Parts: sequence; structure tokens; C-alpha cells
Amino acid sequence: MRSMRRAAPKRLHPPGLLERLLDRVRGRTQRLIRAGDDMPLLLLSFPSNADSAGDEIEAAYSHALRSLNPETRNPYAALFAALPALVVVILRPRNVCGCLGHHHPRGTESRLTRRLAADIGRPVGEIDLAYEGIREWRPQPLSRLAAGEAGGQFEALHFQAAVLAVLLHELEHLGFPERSEQEIRNRSNAFYAAAMDELLRGETGAGYGMASPAPRP
Repeated sequence: MRSMRRAAPKRLHPPGLLERLLDRVRGRTQRLIRAGDDMPLLLLSFPSNADSAGDEIEAAYSHALRSLNPETRNPYAALFAALPALVVVILRPRNVCGCLGHHHPRGTESRLTRRLAADIGRPVGEIDLAYEGIREWRPQPLSRLAAGEAGGQFEALHFQAAVLAVLLHELEHLGFPERSEQEIRNRSNAFYAAAMDELLRGETGAGYGMASPAPRP
């Protein structure tokens, strides 16, 4: 999501070089996750010490997304048919650029994705997600009441809604490259708010809302 950019500190190394070196040392793990016949398979690729992040994203995609009401999911009803049957999701704690995620246009995919596409003889999509950046992301003022009611559950529910919003945002860029960033961002922000409201009501009975009225433009 290019609009969700953080200010990056000054660095003494080329962007991504340290991360690539660390990945070589510690290795990466792949995990195939399914959510239903009408949704693409996701192949997560993440650092070998990040199993818990893989678990959280698998639970969000395989269970939380499908548990949401049709009204919450309907804005993405046409998305999955526009995507390849398999999408590689490169997971990193953070992106050097500060973005929460990117879609990778055809021709810019990783070696893993290119190899998979050659092996199966079909297109394979690719995106990346910065899971720790997503965990820290606060797209709207938090509802003090909702956060207090949920206690320690709030962060877990926030991550489920946030990672789904960023995932769907980047998948929409992948499936509909002609759509504008603003259109896609508006949809993913609205999805986050609706998903948070539904998840919080299910866990605590308290709704998610703005802590105070939004300022006038």
C-alpha cells in the first residue's frame, strides 16, 4: 500500500541488501494455505524464525475472512475470479521503504514465483506484506471504549483486520491494475473499519468506532 509510508531513517547500505543477506543466513520457510475453492491459494514465504506471523496470517485468510458477514466481504466479490489460482506472498517484518505491502507487476516477481510459474505452466501472482509494520498500523483513531472492552484481545483482532485489509488491497492491485490507488485505498480502509467492528462485536459486544469526530477537511 504505497500510501501507508513511514519516514525512513538514513541508511548506510543499499535498500534491501542487509535484509537479503540475513535471509540467506537464516533461511526462509514456505507454507501453502487454502481458504476455499473460490479463493486463490496463498504460498507464504517468510523468515524461518517467523512461524508465529505465518500462523496469524493463515488464520486471518483461512478463517477470519470467511467468517465475516457477506456485507463486509461483498466489495471484494469479483476480486478472486480476477486473480491467478496461486499467489506468492513474501513476508518481511518491515519494508525498507516503509510501505505495508506491494503488488509485483508481471516481470518483477521473485525467482521463487518465476520458477513456480514455469513448473505448473500457469501464471502465478506475487505480493509482499510487512507484518510488523501492519501490526503497528493505525488507519483510524482507535475507539477507547472498544479497546478497553477488548483488553488484550484488541491487538490480535486489529492484526486480523489490518492484515486482511492490506492483503486485499495488494491483491486488488494485482487483479485490477487499471484501478487507481485512491479507489483501492478507500475500499480497503472501509473494509478494515467494517471488519474491526464485526470482530469486536463478536468478541466483546462493543463496536469499533472513532474515538472522536473526524476533523473537517
